[in-house]
Amino acid sequence: MPLKTDEWFLPRRTTNSGTCVETKFTDDAVHVRNNLRPDAGTAVFTHEEWEVFVAGVKDGDYDL
Repeated sequence: MPLKTDEWFLPRRTTNSGTCVETKFTDDAVHVRNNLRPDAGTAVFTHEEWEVFVAGVKDGDYDL
């Protein structure tokens, strides 16, 4: 989990004007939203769900 908690942050590899997801880690959940449309909704995951997702990304499960 990142050092920052309870604050929205962008990925390190984002461009200044690009659409990206913002992420916020809290004690209870991981929140994800579109940085250009934060009012459009937020997806909320448990920390366990997030860990499984990140492991899948690293394993190439979501490669196109």
